[in-house]
Amino acid sequence: MEYKTKFEVHKNILDAIPEGESILWKGKPSFWGFSWYFFGLKLLAFYLIILSVVFAARLTVTDFFTAFVVDFLPFLLSGILTSFILMALAKIQSQSSVYIITENRVIIKSGAALSFLISMPFKKIKAVNLQKRKGSLGTISFELNSGKRVPYISCWPSVRPWRFKKTEPAFSCIENVDEVATILRKSVMAGRVSLQAPTINSEFKSQIEQGV
Repeated sequence: MEYKTKFEVHKNILDAIPEGESILWKGKPSFWGFSWYFFGLKLLAFYLIILSVVFAARLTVTDFFTAFVVDFLPFLLSGILTSFILMALAKIQSQSSVYIITENRVIIKSGAALSFLISMPFKKIKAVNLQKRKGSLGTISFELNSGKRVPYISCWPSVRPWRFKKTEPAFSCIENVDEVATILRKSVMAGRVSLQAPTINSEFKSQIEQGV
């Protein structure tokens, strides 16, 4: 089932690319990035650290067996099980998501059970935002100039976090984000004359200008 919006939604991602338009970049979210930042693995790791501290503290007032079996082991096993579930969900989502940059637009396909595909010509993008994370990971989000709101839940996790009122579809947790940003910037600038390409905010421009 495809979610319908006013932004040129298609059943097949290749159908969203007009004839004669070339693909400049195609990629997927990072599995580990999705797991860590979008599926709560970071919070779970923090939980296990706190659990270990509590376990160490309990050793000062009780024997090892009681502290480990009663106070630590059940929570440790539940944490490990939860981490496997979260990582499985992140794997499914990262494998089912596809991001594309062409000469005139960006395309996002997201979702496993409910597939959401949105094609955004540059003329419908108001601004481009870059959020860098550790290593080469980062998220590139797109602020739309349309008056119609794109539902946050339909885009998730390919969306800028916490922007519920005005959803910004995004290339979430992609690797080599600087290289992708450079490709995007060149594509936007090349199409500026004919497509009234969006302005790129200063943060985004400063991050990628060195690669031009």
